Amino acid sequence: MATLFHVIATASRHISQPDRSSALKGSAAFLSAATLVSVVLTGIAVLIVGERDWLSALILAIALPLILLAPLLYLFATRLIALDRHNRELQQAAREDHLTGVFNRPHLLGMLERELALSQRHNYNVSVLLIEIGDFSQLLDTHGRHVGERALQLFADCIAEKIRESDLFGRFDGAQFLLVLPHTSFEDATRMGEGLRALAANLKLDGRIQDDGSRALVRVSAKMGAASTENSGRNLNSLLNEADYSLYQNRNERRDKHAEPEPPSSL
Repeated sequence: MATLFHVIATASRHISQPDRSSALKGSAAFLSAATLVSVVLTGIAVLIVGERDWLSALILAIALPLILLAPLLYLFATRLIALDRHNRELQQAAREDHLTGVFNRPHLLGMLERELALSQRHNYNVSVLLIEIGDFSQLLDTHGRHVGERALQLFADCIAEKIRESDLFGRFDGAQFLLVLPHTSFEDATRMGEGLRALAANLKLDGRIQDDGSRALVRVSAKMGAASTENSGRNLNSLLNEADYSLYQNRNERRDKHAEPEPPSSL
């Protein structure tokens, strides 16, 4: 009991105005019910005993719950509501990335391990897409941290809107995101990755202010690496290593594709 009161007292530091409003509404509803019960019981007692001064008895039945219960009930309710809200906020912070709102790495990897165990038990494929914002370091150097954070948020929102409810999506590391696709073959995951890459290519945001006073237009691109339990097995590290290697190959292929051809040597 002492521990409970200590926790409730600690929660008082996190009380907000919405908590007080909720506690006030809840206390009013409870007191109304308590007063109604008190009046009914008092009325029954008056009829049984035959009390002549029944009006004073009824007034006392109404006044006692309001005087004795109202302050204590309100204080207790505000702290319980604040404690519940604070616990929910802590749980949310433990599983979500603070910047993008998608799953963070520890929570996502825990869910991926669970999905791999389920796929082993029920014999279905799980594929992953390791998605990276292209040239993100250059974007930061050119336009600054604020634009970089905005690019991460837009990128995460863009992908989160297009995936299935059963898919798992979170920020993996820096400018990398991980998309877990249960019941999906490697071929289907690759096709989905191409669709998401094309979707990300349409993202645009305002960059830094240029010398002429206008804002630079920043375009976002995506690089992806795919892996599946079809090829890598159901080991978590093997699956992620395969996706990372695929991303590395994709990154080099696109760098080579955009590289300028060397001028012909003079004879």
